[in-house]
This record gives sequence, C-alpha cells and structure tokens, in this order.
Amino acid sequence: MVRWPVREEGLVGTLLQPSTASPHPGVVALGGAGGGLSEGGARVLASEGFAVLALAYFGADDLARELVEIPLEYFERAIAWLRGQPGVDADRVAVVGNSKGAELALLLGATYPEDVGAVVGYAPSPIVWQGIPFDREVYYGGPRSPWSFRGEPVPFAPLSLPLASELIQMTGSFFDGREIKARPFYERALDGGPAVEAASIAVEKIAGPVLLISGTDDGLWPSTRLSEMVMERLKAHDHPYPFDHLRYEGAGHMIALPGYEPEESWGRRLQLGGSGEANEFANTDSWPKVLSFLKEHLGHGAGSRRLS
Repeated sequence: MVRWPVREEGLVGTLLQPSTASPHPGVVALGGAGGGLSEGGARVLASEGFAVLALAYFGADDLARELVEIPLEYFERAIAWLRGQPGVDADRVAVVGNSKGAELALLLGATYPEDVGAVVGYAPSPIVWQGIPFDREVYYGGPRSPWSFRGEPVPFAPLSLPLASELIQMTGSFFDGREIKARPFYERALDGGPAVEAASIAVEKIAGPVLLISGTDDGLWPSTRLSEMVMERLKAHDHPYPFDHLRYEGAGHMIALPGYEPEESWGRRLQLGGSGEANEFANTDSWPKVLSFLKEHLGHGAGSRRLS
C-alpha cells in the first residue's frame, strides 16, 4: 500500500492506494463534525483495492477552524485531484461519509453528478442542517450554513430551540458532565416547513447508486427517519440507479467504516445512542455490504438495476 500526504491545491488529506499498477476505483472519504483527518477507514478501503483520499475539510492545518460555510468547490477540487492521479480510474469515483460527512456526501453527489459515481452515507441526512461552531462569536447574529456554493451560503435548516427542561439539563451538563441528547432538536426542527424544504438536498440528481446505513437509537439525530426520507424521495423520482438503506435496530450514531477514528472531543457531552451489542453488530454486519456495494457499482460494466 502507498501512503501519500496531500498538501497541494489547498487540499489537506492523505491518499492511500494499492501498490499494484492497475487503475483502481477512487473513493473520497469524509469524516464528520469532529473535524480533522482520519485515515483508518481509508486504509481499510485501500487494502480492498480502492484508491482512497481521506479528506479533511476543517479543523486541520490551515483549513477553517469552524464547520461554517465550507466551499463545495473545495470538494470539487479534491474529486478532480483524485481523478487525475496515476493508478486511479477517473470514471469510477465514489464519496463515502459519516454523520455530517454523510450529509455532505449526498450534497456533493447532487451538486456534482458528473463527478460522483456512487454515494455511501453512514448516519446521513438529506437536510442541510446549520453549521457547527466552536467559537460562539462565529454565530454572532444567528446560525449559519455549514456549506457555501459559488460564494453563497447553501440553504440550511436551523435547529429548534431547547425546551425549558432541556435548557436545565444543558446547563447542568457543564457541572456534572451529563451527556446531552441532541436528537430532539432535529426531530422538532423537521416540522419547520419552508426552511426544511429549502434545505432539502435534491438527492434525485445523484447520477449513481446510493447506500445508506443508520441506527434506530441514534442519539445525535434521527438518522433512520432521515435515511427513509432519502429512500422516499428517490422512489418518488423513479431513480434509475440502485438505492438501499441498511437499518439497524437499537444501534446508535457511531456506525462507520472499520478503523474510522473520529476526533472525540466534540462528542464527549453528546449522547450518541445504541447499546454496545447493537453497535457492534451494525458495524460488523454493514461493512461487507458496503464493500460489496462499492465493488459492484464501481466495477466495470456495473448495471443500473434498482434495489428499492
């Protein structure tokens, strides 16, 4: 396996690819709201014959420190860079992300359908939710979008305001370390009408297959409900490519590629949900299915038979 740190064209990442000379399918691997750069999942994919760009997009090197208005053009440039590397088949590139990175993967597939051949999302969302600041001054004047496109913020849905009981719990968590369950803020916000509609990702524009993975006990956001929203939208538009949703009862938010190592500090006071047994089963069961999906649909001559 070849490992190549990437610090060019403004990109921050690591390219991992098999040492064999044959052109390999490409994968852009995106982490979640913890930021930084995780190579573990990319390394596992590379060991299976993929050329993988583990890509940081905030919280690393000279990148933005906040998950606020990150330009989609950064990812367009990253995909183009990967497609141009020796040993990478430019016509076979997927985007794989988890959590906020899965929201992003769906958005990239819908925005750049000519460049993204398949999308895999762990604990995804078809709604662009407000960005995540680590400095309160970033949100002076109200919440902001996590992404921008052509110099303008991508429409986003704000979270619902906390109830009195939640406010008490949040205040107490600063003193006793209790974990906060963020899911209710997203669930109530889903009834936001026009704001949610404006922030909905046009997943039907994705020109390739889609695979989503969720746990029903996700404590961060309702990823099973959000995944089903994707399935329903693709069905309504008679999506001509395969799409499927792997739903795991009792599992939580942290279902991901083997070896994925998120930056943990952001989640220390958040309930991620799921029992240890359910989470372990979800990760163990989903991995061979994700691998099979990628090998089938990034392989030469992949068909367009719909799964759902």
